[in-house]
Amino acid sequence: MFEQTDQKLSAWVGAVAAGARISFEPPGIPAAEPTVVLYLLDFRRLTSSAAARSPQPQFLLNYLITVQAADQTAAHQLLGTLVAAAVQQTEFEYEFAPPPLEVWQAFGVKPAPAFTIKVPVALAVAEPTVPRIKAPPQVRMGPVATFSGRLLGPGEIPLADTDVELVAAGRYTRTDAAGNFSFAGIDPNQHRRGYLIRAKRRELLVEPANSTQEPVVIHFEQLEI
Repeated sequence: MFEQTDQKLSAWVGAVAAGARISFEPPGIPAAEPTVVLYLLDFRRLTSSAAARSPQPQFLLNYLITVQAADQTAAHQLLGTLVAAAVQQTEFEYEFAPPPLEVWQAFGVKPAPAFTIKVPVALAVAEPTVPRIKAPPQVRMGPVATFSGRLLGPGEIPLADTDVELVAAGRYTRTDAAGNFSFAGIDPNQHRRGYLIRAKRRELLVEPANSTQEPVVIHFEQLEI
């Protein structure tokens, strides 16, 4: 990501200031010939709504642009050429406010004429490789069954309109007026974990002793009728 932006800025400087030397080192290093310094000050991730919707992380790279030369007249002329070119391009943002004094103190040099440019870039994210399907898909159907039962309360009274859950399948149903219930299209193995009954704020977990017996008769004796 950084090297591509460096190359992009190098090409821009080469186009507007042909023959100028380009450096990505911090300002202050002596230069015998006119040199354009493209120093990456910092970068940050963009958090705007548009950037958040992008599948690629968005960053803003902040470069300090200054010119170094033994001849200050040549340096000023080169800096003016860069400023004039910066205001005419549309690929990046520019800011002519001088960098804080602390920046130059960190470099250990005297303040010099400079400006900054901000280059938005997107970080390419590799998409996972999906293996190609070399054969037609095959659908295999496992055995399914229908399980039915009857729910009775104290005195063999049918419990109507009562919640019944087939635990392993996570399937729910309600009993009819005669206390009957059923589950269709169920894997036979899902019957083994039993039924969870909810009635009058009470719960009863029933594990049938014989998973093949049909219909299952469940007695909920703990209820008060």
